[in-house]
Amino acid sequence: MASFPDELLDEHEGRAVRLVALALLDDAAAQRERLSQPDDPEALHDFRVAIRRLRSWLRTQGDVLGDSSPRRAQKWLRRLARATNESRDAEVLAGWLEGERTKLTSRQRVGAVWLLQRLAQRKAAADVEVLAEVSRDFERARELLEARLPRYRLRMHVHDGAQVTRFAGSMAATLRAQLSTLRRRLELVRAPHDVEAAHRARIAGKRLRYQLEPIVPHVEGGKETLERLKALQDALGDFHDAHAWQQVMASALERAAREETAALVAPPPAVAGSPVVPPRKRSPRPGVVAMIGHVQERALEAFRVVERDFAGAALDPLVAGVEAIADALDARARSGVEVERKYLLDALPEVLPGARVKEIAQGYLPGTRLVERVRRVRDEGEERYFRTIKVGSGVARTEVEEECGALTFEALWPLTEGRRVTKRRHVVSDGALQWEIDEFTDRDLVLAEVELPSAEVVPDLPSWLAPAVVREVTGEAAYVNANLAG
Repeated sequence: MASFPDELLDEHEGRAVRLVALALLDDAAAQRERLSQPDDPEALHDFRVAIRRLRSWLRTQGDVLGDSSPRRAQKWLRRLARATNESRDAEVLAGWLEGERTKLTSRQRVGAVWLLQRLAQRKAAADVEVLAEVSRDFERARELLEARLPRYRLRMHVHDGAQVTRFAGSMAATLRAQLSTLRRRLELVRAPHDVEAAHRARIAGKRLRYQLEPIVPHVEGGKETLERLKALQDALGDFHDAHAWQQVMASALERAAREETAALVAPPPAVAGSPVVPPRKRSPRPGVVAMIGHVQERALEAFRVVERDFAGAALDPLVAGVEAIADALDARARSGVEVERKYLLDALPEVLPGARVKEIAQGYLPGTRLVERVRRVRDEGEERYFRTIKVGSGVARTEVEEECGALTFEALWPLTEGRRVTKRRHVVSDGALQWEIDEFTDRDLVLAEVELPSAEVVPDLPSWLAPAVVREVTGEAAYVNANLAG
């Protein structure tokens, strides 16, 4: 996989996400060239992984990429990925069968050889399909993405200016959302028969891994966390493969039975003289049945590994590793200090000159080291989404706020359940200062905030605000939004 400079984390997310996507596309193109080399046994595997990395990046970063990642290109890549699955699955199963042959009796090896022959036929047919799909779908997707990815639009707001989100901050949110999905899905893998749940957890683990890979060289502990993710993916992959192979072998068993039945009822060959009895072939079925038993043992062993290494408290090292990386990315993205004072009001002021009204819903994510908030703002018919991190208390606090997409907000919002507030914000400009009057709609509370140029500044209360002010509550824990949401 292509490497990226450390400075990429400080780039605007729109540019950084596209640079990563273009590098992943170039890597897939390089692996595609290897498919024409018959003496390169790993070419198909490496091309398949490159396609999966690219598809996962385009899908997860869909909010940021927008029209730069057209649905047509994603459809072609999805079809291509499915075409490569058939060949690679047959190759992996054949490799495993070769290793198992020494554990079989001579009678059972007949079934293994019979099954290997059919897998070879299946792989040969799939290889032809892969080459056809590559020459058609990959080249079309590549051409379209190369035309779209290099260009993007930077949205600006008439009041707030350009909303610049740094790549480090957006990746922190992405990693947390992906980790949350992985944890929820792993919790549903409770027994060896939870095949579908394990498959969904495996997909979630892959997506988290592919998002993490580009930034691993630039964060402390990234390599170790990636290794844990790979171990989880391997265990879940073994579990998934074993169950898929059972289906393959069950179908093979039925086919063997049909072939033997057809041979028994076939009319004898017409020959002169005495009838010739064809030599009886040894049945492959005992070998296939034995292999099914071996595969079942493999599935059980894979489940035990998942249960031992990634269930309950055993998952904590992986979770802590991802969270530490997300915290480090947040710290890198943190770029501003918020200086503000807050006042308790007895009611909404009767006059709010030139107020602009926003409807706000915000929630707070679990965590102790950082206060992370996600917010939806409805402003003049437009809906926008933000994620914010605040550190500290009192008049001056470190804050970074970045705009995010709807998909990121929707992924993080469920994590805030039980820690939310809703309010109607009236924004009033008064000279060089801008006052925000928050009328909470989920409780009887009105607060006023003003952002200041320094902590030493104490503003004069505007005439329209002063009659409603009860007292200053800057730094009082009871009036911190994160505590109000608790």
